[in-house]
Amino acid sequence: MNYAELGRRIRLAREEASLSQDAVAQHLELPRSAVSLIESGKRKVDSLELERFSRLVGKSILFFFDEGSGTVEASNFEEDDPTQILFSANQAVDISKDRDQIERFRQFYRNFSELARSLNRIPDPYSTEPQYNIFKPTPAAARWMAAKERARLGLPDSSPIRDMWDILESQGVRVMAWHLKTPKLGGCFMFSPSLGSFVLVKGNIAKNSANKLNFVLAHEYCHHLIHRQNKGITCDPSGNYRQPEEYFAQWFAANFLMPEEALVPRLITYLEKSDGVITPEIVMHLALDFGVSYEAMLNRMASKGVELIDKSTREEFSQEIVANLLATIGRLTPRFEDLKQFPDEYVEMVFDAYRKGLISLGKLAELLECSLEEAKSQLMARDIPIDLGVDSDSELLSDIENA
Repeated sequence: MNYAELGRRIRLAREEASLSQDAVAQHLELPRSAVSLIESGKRKVDSLELERFSRLVGKSILFFFDEGSGTVEASNFEEDDPTQILFSANQAVDISKDRDQIERFRQFYRNFSELARSLNRIPDPYSTEPQYNIFKPTPAAARWMAAKERARLGLPDSSPIRDMWDILESQGVRVMAWHLKTPKLGGCFMFSPSLGSFVLVKGNIAKNSANKLNFVLAHEYCHHLIHRQNKGITCDPSGNYRQPEEYFAQWFAANFLMPEEALVPRLITYLEKSDGVITPEIVMHLALDFGVSYEAMLNRMASKGVELIDKSTREEFSQEIVANLLATIGRLTPRFEDLKQFPDEYVEMVFDAYRKGLISLGKLAELLECSLEEAKSQLMARDIPIDLGVDSDSELLSDIENA
């Protein structure tokens, strides 16, 4: 199928739904001229645009493709592939700089799925229902949900959370960290009914501070709890969000990591040791106590409803250099020594597949993105015998074809 035929089907679907090009353009957040070019086959339509359009007109995504489509493949739009939305789900930021990483994640998802199926580890379908029903995404609702989730996890309000990574993994979320180039992109949440939740975070955020990554993880955890119907959501750690779910996730993270019930008593303790005036040094202490960045603590203390400092004070304090504050108070920002490139579950499946003869040494190295020598070392560390008879999948495929 060529793009002219795809465009024709899009036009027919629009007309059947009695929609104007202007209405479609507004829904897709495109110029009307772009819709006209798509319908005439002169402009390509990306996966997110096509999926959003299909929902608008009430058509299955497969309606727009022939069985043996060539130029545009229907397989790229499988409903259970969350990565189809990940690249284009950039309402908050333009993530085109990380196109290669998005494709890498797409391949990771396929590999994860294939390993799970070959090892018979596909569980019962995951519920797409949210953990909490939020009817209106307001700051008050975010505070309520954060308190409920802390209670569900057995976390007292007075207990700081310094390692969100562990919490996500304990709740069955697969977490991984990669180097991302997009300045404002902090992380991505993906959900699949057949495989569950995945979180990809910007590992280079943690290069200077584990606390910044901690906040991003709390933000993504909110998506896991209530945004499972949205297959791919990006996180912008700078706070420049356009979508309600992004604002809500930011409010949730602030309340989950820095509950007012714990923040105020801790602040009073510091004030009792000083002259009763909030200083940048006290804010820095609080940020470290609660496992967040200095900026995040400033925002929390100045936020509506908390207002421990006013906006002008926040602006004044934001000019401080964090390194100088740390030197003054004699404390260090925690670092992540070793971030996982892939979830433990995925790595275990790769080695299990090799142990059972389902993949070769070459495939194992490919799946773990390491050299053959590194793959051998990891096999030896796990006391898994190395089969030197076949060391590449091309040889395996050749043997199968010759047979």
